[in-house]
Amino acid sequence: MRISRPAAALAAGIAFLSIAACSKPAAAASTAGQSPVASSSQSGDQAIAQTASAVTSTTASTGSGAAQSAAAPVANASPASGPNGAPATTISAAPKPWYADKLEKLGFYVFPAPVDVGDFTVESAKGGSTSLSKAKGKLVLLNFWATWCPPCRAEMPSIQKLWDKRKDKNFTIIAVSVGEQKDTVTKFVADNHYSYPIFLDPSGQLGSAFNASSIPTTYIIDKDGKVIAGTQGGREYDSAEVLAAFDELMAK
Repeated sequence: MRISRPAAALAAGIAFLSIAACSKPAAAASTAGQSPVASSSQSGDQAIAQTASAVTSTTASTGSGAAQSAAAPVANASPASGPNGAPATTISAAPKPWYADKLEKLGFYVFPAPVDVGDFTVESAKGGSTSLSKAKGKLVLLNFWATWCPPCRAEMPSIQKLWDKRKDKNFTIIAVSVGEQKDTVTKFVADNHYSYPIFLDPSGQLGSAFNASSIPTTYIIDKDGKVIAGTQGGREYDSAEVLAAFDELMAK
């Protein structure tokens, strides 16, 4: 597996809303060099603040001007009275992305601006490989999971249904098994008759870069290859609301 500067703005200990995920076994986490994530007792407001802070600081250090300016407050040109009667600048928050309300209602944390995570290459469980750049032009569901994880197993039938309903559109799935060997994954996939695209990360390197030390961790990546939202914990991905939101993202 080759990784080219992956997820720089996501690797700083991101904590998502609604954390209800499996923590990796201690030995596996140590082997893969995983970094800890926030505990499930962390409040939603704390999670939002920590995530926004991590994204803002890392985009600033990597020189991503668009992401930095969208994540930071913007100046409002309307005059106000400052010290000693001098004009002062009124600060207002940048507007939310157009898709924010819908994705937040579905349980996703929406980044203040799309995050450029570079490219990565990952081996397919069926042989061969793919890269994020090959999916450009498609909406991507990037899902980190493992066969031993109950929330992962619980959400997989809905991911399969999502794939069945949208695989012929501008959409794809990159479902990455973290810290498991190929034989374990292929047997599990065959036994459960899953056909959506599943890939391997036996070292945990890619999962670590995307802060997937608790799983399932899932990201929505737009058609430009940028992360727009993410979540930790199991979700249902074949509901009418999810399908409608994804269809709208695919249409843009």
